[in-house]
Order: sequence, then C-alpha cells, then structure tokens
Amino acid sequence: MKIYQLIGFLLASMSICSAGAAESDWLNKAVHNFGAPINTMWAEGELSFADDGTMVYCSAREDLAVAKGDPKDLYIARFNEVTGSWDTPINMGIPVNAPPEISVDPLRRGDDREPWITGDGNTIYFKSDRLATTVPRNNNDLFVTHKVNGEWTKPEVVGFPISTDEGDEHCPAILQDGKTLCFASRRDGGFGGSDIYCSEPDSDGNWLEPVNQGPTINTAAEEFHFSQDKDGMVYFTSNRPGGFGGMDLWGAMQTSKNQWGPARNLGSQVNTAGSDMCPALPPGSDTFTWFSSRSDNSFGNIDIFWTKMVNVR
Repeated sequence: MKIYQLIGFLLASMSICSAGAAESDWLNKAVHNFGAPINTMWAEGELSFADDGTMVYCSAREDLAVAKGDPKDLYIARFNEVTGSWDTPINMGIPVNAPPEISVDPLRRGDDREPWITGDGNTIYFKSDRLATTVPRNNNDLFVTHKVNGEWTKPEVVGFPISTDEGDEHCPAILQDGKTLCFASRRDGGFGGSDIYCSEPDSDGNWLEPVNQGPTINTAAEEFHFSQDKDGMVYFTSNRPGGFGGMDLWGAMQTSKNQWGPARNLGSQVNTAGSDMCPALPPGSDTFTWFSSRSDNSFGNIDIFWTKMVNVR
C-alpha cells in the first residue's frame, strides 16, 4: 500500500471511530423523547415500571379515551425487544378508568392519573376523582386495583388515614422496601402546599397514621411524587426556591426510616424553565425518566423523556 493510501485509510478509520465516540457520547449525555407511540399530540404524564419493564402511564389522548371529555386515562405499554420500540399502548379501560359523572358531582370528570405499579406488576395505585365531592370539597383520593387471573379488579379507595376529605391525596408510590406507601397531601399540619407523607401497613394490613417526611423533603412550596432507587436515593418534584423555574426534580438520600439527607436539585440536564415532574426508574440502574413541558424535542405538548442516570447524580 502506498503511503498516501495508508494515510487515507488511517484518516478514514479515525473519522469512523470519532463518529462512533461522538454518537456514544451524545447517547449518554442527551435527553431523549420517548417518541411514538407513547408521546402524542396530547399530554402524556406520570409513569412507573414493573420489574419486567411493563410501563403504566397516563395520557390525555382523545382518540383512545374511555369516554368523551375524559381529562386523562391510564395506559399500559410494553417494550418490544424485537422491534426495538414500544408496542401500541392499551387503554386500561373501565372499570380502572372511570368515565365522567358530572351529573353526580361536577368534580367527577373522569380524571385518572399518577399510576404506580408494584414490582411484580400485579398492583397499581393511582389518583382518581371518581368519588370527588363539592361539599365537603374533596377533589381526589387514592385508589388501588389488583390483577387477578389476568384481569384488573374494580379499583377501591385507599381509605382513611391515607385518603381524607380535605387532603386531595395524589402521587402514590411504594419505596424500595416494598411496603411503605408514600403520597402527597394537603392535609392540615403540613409545611404548606402538598407535602409528602409515608405510611406502612400493620400486622393486619391496615395502614398506619402517615408520617410527614419533614423539612428536608417538604417546604412551604409544593412537593410530591417519590421514586426511590436501590441505593436509597429518592427523587421527587418541587417548586421550592433554587430551581430553574416551574416544577423541578430533586433528590435526597434516605438516612433512616422517615429521615432524609439534604435535598439537591438534579440540575440543568433534566430541569428547565418549564415543568419537569414525576420521576420514574425503569428496571436496572442506568436510566431516569420523567415528563416535561420543555419545548425542545417535543411532540407538541407535555411529553415523557429519558436520560442516562449518570446525568442526574
């Protein structure tokens, strides 16, 4: 091989290697839109994952809603490893998703959202307005449905002391211990706005009095939606001072039961001047997901995004 041919070959090889490295670097550092068929022209929101990768999330899409005028419904989606993309999402249908019943009470608009699926994929907690009342003013409560013989049961309210008449409970999540239920509530005695509370069942399966997670987590602003990784770090949403604008994602390490280290903003890789909310962790330990109103790389409304976990630590 002549020298100029060798130089050309080496330059071409270096170019290919550089392109590969640049692509890998972009993949590791970028924020990625989940894409179709998950994100649509309508708003997509809160999501969670079972251990097998099954995703439950909510969407305001009108083409698959259980009833006209439904603000949001719960959907299930599964990633197809053969095609390398998500299969078409399935609306969970009635009775999991409730149709509007504004003739019963104007607050019952059929709004079902903020699902949390347990690791085994057999239980889903979520927020719904299906029992909302104008007097007393109760906008929503927490509900639970179970998969029995392949079918989802009629959701039941997660009663007092979890759901209350005045707290507008929302954003349920189970911690890594598999038993502690955390959620947000505006009940009396908090720090202001929605605070995060946690409870666990007693020996009879009844929920104990929820514990406010304290001033490290809760502030006079809004805090909601815990999602804990296997190291004990919990990720949540807050509009406390020190953020990038709107709602931001924050993290805090668990130090003991109902105790947390200092909260830190997850930074500009995930947080924007818009609303960045409701973190969720797919199986494994290297991916972080959330939904955002960010204008870049959007399908036109609120979308679901993902990035490598190294970008939020």
